[in-house]
Amino acid sequence: MKLHVEGVWCKTRTEFERLAKSGDYDLIISYFDIFNRLIKSDPYGKEPSDTIISLYIRKLLMRCLDDSEGKDQAKILYMFKTLDNGSVLGFKEFVNDLLEEPVDLDLIIINRCDYPKRGVLSKFDNVRFIDHD
Repeated sequence: MKLHVEGVWCKTRTEFERLAKSGDYDLIISYFDIFNRLIKSDPYGKEPSDTIISLYIRKLLMRCLDDSEGKDQAKILYMFKTLDNGSVLGFKEFVNDLLEEPVDLDLIIINRCDYPKRGVLSKFDNVRFIDHD
């Protein structure tokens, strides 16, 4: 099965949710939603570590891949917490470890005037800019 991931870099959760509603995705992952969900589920309200959040994301991805078995392609929308070389390469490696074949990774930038550091955009297969007025 081919996995297609559309990464999103935007300022607000509303922009991300608007994009999520407009597409046909098998799985929608927001780092901040997972972070908030884990804080609420902790009896002491402690912030989860990045490792715990990564394990949660891995669990979601594995469930999506199992549910998509028999399909030609699964499509995932992922909101990046930060957009730098380390986070992009780490995410690609993380997802590629789950599958035997490479993953298509695109980037959608919504309403951003600032741009990531040099070389980050080249880590993606395609980059698309969206401006909502």
